Parts: sequence; structure tokens; C-alpha cells
Amino acid sequence: MFCPNVDTRFIALYGNPLKQTLSPLLHNTVFESKNMNNLYYPLEIPSFEDLSKALKTMHIFNVIGANVTMPYKEKIIELLDGLDKSAEQCGAVNTVVTTEKGLIGYNTDGMGFLNSFMEEFNVSLEGKTLLLIGAGGAAKAVVFAFLNAGISKVIVYNNSQTRAMSLVERVEKFFPGKCEWKPLNNKPVPPEGIAEADIIINATKVGMKGEAEGQSLVLPDSFRPGQFVCDVVYNPPETKLLADAKKAGCKTLSGDGMLVYQAAAAFKLWFGVDSDVELMKRTLRNYFGF
Repeated sequence: MFCPNVDTRFIALYGNPLKQTLSPLLHNTVFESKNMNNLYYPLEIPSFEDLSKALKTMHIFNVIGANVTMPYKEKIIELLDGLDKSAEQCGAVNTVVTTEKGLIGYNTDGMGFLNSFMEEFNVSLEGKTLLLIGAGGAAKAVVFAFLNAGISKVIVYNNSQTRAMSLVERVEKFFPGKCEWKPLNNKPVPPEGIAEADIIINATKVGMKGEAEGQSLVLPDSFRPGQFVCDVVYNPPETKLLADAKKAGCKTLSGDGMLVYQAAAAFKLWFGVDSDVELMKRTLRNYFGF
């Protein structure tokens, strides 16, 4: 059993809720395999004020880096000393690194998801339309990763007009005319919206274990065979969205690959060495029993 000592360097995960997170399992498994004196732990943060306090005390408790998840991926930016281009472009942070210049924010979510998508499907994005459900921090990261990789058009469906317009306006600065939004109105995505998409990604917590498990924002009979249907949710490994899409003849992708690849990229930022992607994948398979 690993026992921390005065030389242990810590990585924290800030967010709320965190009961279902598997990030500690992945990182601590890699730490153990590499005999590293590090510990990754989740810290549920009740408020933005508490997040500010946590960041200010990182150096006191030998916390050398952090991951950030809902609901703080965007809010944390004003508390940091600088942003990497990956976070500056999409306006969301999921990784924090302590440096001589202070706390620097990065985003490894977008490339993590894209790497997982390409590993699974290896298709050209040119001429394809991406339908994205959600407009939060994860959605922003995914949109910019796909746009940078050559996707032709993005359609965002979201309940909040304010959040959706914020995302569209940010995209417009870098990729004029490539992104539009349509309202959900607390209903599933209209079938005609699904019909025009080549790639469908759920970037909300709908379907997540303990949150909106067993629910989907797409009607089962809306899919058409051959579409790529993806979820950022990784627990459960097959959400209702993915189960319905698979039955309809779609190609599906869970969020577990995004979890692994964003984690590996964050690991490299914190320690300057590669993580162990294959070990992380095996760890997830063992956890879910497949």
C-alpha cells in the first residue's frame, strides 16, 4: 500500500460532484507502476470561493498540478496566472500546472477526444458536419479540436441561448461561418437535426451514472446507419445514447478513450515524461469488467 511522506507530490482534481470519477484510479495506477512518489486525489469544491482558496494553497501542500472538471472549467480561468493556447482558444481549462510564472491553465480534453475518435475510426473530417449537444467546457474543447482538425461545419444544440451564443461567438473569431446553434428547449434534438449530421457528440452529463443515467437527448429512431455517435460520458461505458445508436447501425464511441488520452497529456505536462496509455486502458477494462 502506498503511504505518502514529506516528499510526496500531489495532484488534485477540483470539481463537484466527483463521486463517479475514475481519474484517481488511472493516475495512481500509473504512479505505482512507475514507482513514483505521487498521489492523485479528488477534492469536491462546493463554491467558486473555495476553488480560489484551494488554488492559493496548492504550493503550501505540495500540490504541483491539478485537473479541473464541472462546473469550474470556465470559471477557473480568472484565477490563473496564464493560459496555454489550447485553453486560450476554447476558453476552458481542465489541467493546471504550477510553474515559475504561477499557475498556468491548459486544455487536454479536446485533443484527448479527437485522439480517441481517430484511433477508433481513422476517417477524414473534411466535408463532414458535427452535431454537438451541449455548450459547456467539454463542448468548447471538443469543438475547437475538431475544427482545427478540419471539420467543415458544427451545429450546437443547447438549452441556454447565452452559453450557446458564447460558444458560437468564440468559434467565429477563429473559424468564421463554421458554427451555428439551435435551441433544445428542454427536449431531445429534433430528428431533422440528427439527419443532417455525420458525427454526433453528447458533451453533456446526460446519461452519466448517478446524474441522468438511462436518459438520452436523441430519440432512438432519429439515427441513420453509418453515423458516428459519440459520448464524453465514460461511466457507464455504454450510455443509452450509444446503445440506441448501435442498434440503429451507427458507429459508436464512449468517453473512456477521451478520459485516457486527456489524462496522458496532462501527465506529460505535470511530470515531463510519458504516462502509460495501455495500462490506463487495461485499468478501465478491468474496472468495467470487459
